[in-house]
Amino acid sequence: MAVEIPTDFSTGWVQKVMADGKQVAEVAKEYIRSINRQVVVIYPMGADGRADLTKGLTSTGASVVWDLDANTATVGEEGNALSTVYVADGNIISSYSGETTAATLQPDVITDNRGLFDRNTYKIVKIGTQYWMAENLRATCFRDGSSIASISSGENAAWKANTTGAYLASTDYDWLQVAGYMYNGYCVTSEKGIAPEGWEVPSTEQLTKLRTAGGLAAANFKASDFGMWSEGMTGNNITGFDAVATGTYANGDITGLYSDTYFWGSTVSTSWLRVEGLSTLRVNGTAKNVAVSGPDDCHAYTFGHSIRCVRK
Repeated sequence: MAVEIPTDFSTGWVQKVMADGKQVAEVAKEYIRSINRQVVVIYPMGADGRADLTKGLTSTGASVVWDLDANTATVGEEGNALSTVYVADGNIISSYSGETTAATLQPDVITDNRGLFDRNTYKIVKIGTQYWMAENLRATCFRDGSSIASISSGENAAWKANTTGAYLASTDYDWLQVAGYMYNGYCVTSEKGIAPEGWEVPSTEQLTKLRTAGGLAAANFKASDFGMWSEGMTGNNITGFDAVATGTYANGDITGLYSDTYFWGSTVSTSWLRVEGLSTLRVNGTAKNVAVSGPDDCHAYTFGHSIRCVRK
């Protein structure tokens, strides 16, 4: 099976390689910390229906072998640039002398349909051995189809009183498409489910794994497009995480717009102020590194933060 290596990843950082209606391989444009750069890697599909991350081959002919427990990759010696690779006997090879047919590519995305009208599609990015949403959640319904309460920024009393899950209403459609909604912590803990099917809000352990695989530096995670961060704060987005400076919502105000953003985690703990809350991942415009909150630094459920989910 011949696979033409793509050069355009505008439709998604992860592409499915399809043959006769079946996925036979995966192409990922990903950041690998051990070589500190972004590369295109092709992985065959394993017997479990997932990409076999121990059998990767880059577009320059280097082997990529991931240690799934350590979340680290060993990258072999590079050769010449490849335009085509081949899937044969569960492996990715750089040349093949027999007859072959051409595979097709399609973006690996999340199709998230909830209720009657809540329809969203999200790009996916591979960082280390994890797969993440490359966009902020935009859902207005829980996974079971029931509505999430929509509360405007001026309705602080209603926001603080909500314990069933709410998102901060937005009338700026264009900004919503890149920034998503900000949700209170009760959306994360709701049994109705906030994550798309097959995905979950990350635990502290999963957030820490992301931070490490992404090289720690905030610049690696921040969106590089104009208007996503204040001047001088834009990142290189080498991980493809594409974090947008949405700010955070608390006490009736959005603070840190264009200079800061938080993402909810799912780990419940109690802060040093004895307030129960959830873990977070913070990407700040002036901080050197991204930060994962510790047990004493959890955020109360009444904060409004963005949500990114990780594949189960």
